[in-house]
Amino acid sequence: HKATMAMMKLAGLALIFFAAAVRADLRSDEALEACGLPTGYGPVSHCFNDVTHHVCCLLGPEARAYADSSGNPIGTAAVKAWQDKTGSAPTSSDLTPWCTCFGSLVCSYYASKFNDGTKIKFIYEPGSDPPEGAFDIPSNQDCEAKARDFFQVMAHGTPGVAESGVDDSKCPAYDVASHVHPLSSVQALGSKQELVHREGKAWSPVTIDREHTQ
Repeated sequence: HKATMAMMKLAGLALIFFAAAVRADLRSDEALEACGLPTGYGPVSHCFNDVTHHVCCLLGPEARAYADSSGNPIGTAAVKAWQDKTGSAPTSSDLTPWCTCFGSLVCSYYASKFNDGTKIKFIYEPGSDPPEGAFDIPSNQDCEAKARDFFQVMAHGTPGVAESGVDDSKCPAYDVASHVHPLSSVQALGSKQELVHREGKAWSPVTIDREHTQ
């Protein structure tokens, strides 16, 4: 009897862990879709699913080339992910999504270094369920660092990325908490979002939802 009870408890724990793992995969898939990355594609399995790759970064051509040449080959990785999702290669003007390291402020460093359109689309809130993210973050390291402190993510280094003089107090106007929204609003209204971006309007999930319901 005791052995049977022990086996039942183990089976119950296994089901709990399995369910948690499935839910974690679903959350990361939602984040991938919101970012514009393919799901079921091995090279992005770490995205929004580890301790640092939380930033949905739209990489311009100069940033992609620099990343590849400086020991952080995410430029090529982003192009391959784009090809897997769209079936075609990006043009010279396309911004290719990738999950960059939040801990080392990669996206905002590239955005500040190059005038090629590179920018933060959103920063995933680690462990949020349903998944949420911070939007409308100014693409400079001070503001990304402010979000990093808010989400309590540990700083680390990345080849080719400097973090000299970063001070989140230099980003006083951006309030992280008030810009956190569900990622589902991005997934459901992705085409509307792209239209707003192409027309050069300011965008946030709240704005999109308001337009969608009118």
